[in-house]
Amino acid sequence: KSVFDGALFKVHQPHFLFLAKLTEQPNSRLGIVVAKKKVRRAHERNRIKRLARESFRLHKVQFNADIDIVVMPKVGIEAIANQELHQQLEFAWQKLQRLAKKHSKAVITSSQN
Repeated sequence: KSVFDGALFKVHQPHFLFLAKLTEQPNSRLGIVVAKKKVRRAHERNRIKRLARESFRLHKVQFNADIDIVVMPKVGIEAIANQELHQQLEFAWQKLQRLAKKHSKAVITSSQN
């Protein structure tokens, strides 16, 4: 809920929206919201969640900062192949890593002054 209310970063992809916020928790966390309104069939919702979880699991060690991320698919995602979804997720993780690193450096610099 706090990520929805106070997202520091937003990353848009053709079929995903990512909201992220730096956290005090010791680990990065992932939340996935797949509305029935956006993806009608349950097996497609489950496929999207499974792909997002697996991709996050493989990339979370690369995050330099502890970050909470919410992934929200957009309408029409169920027609996209897994390979393309993996590419979009990978690009988004890289962008979120850059944003988190940039923001955490800014916070450290401002706290030292």
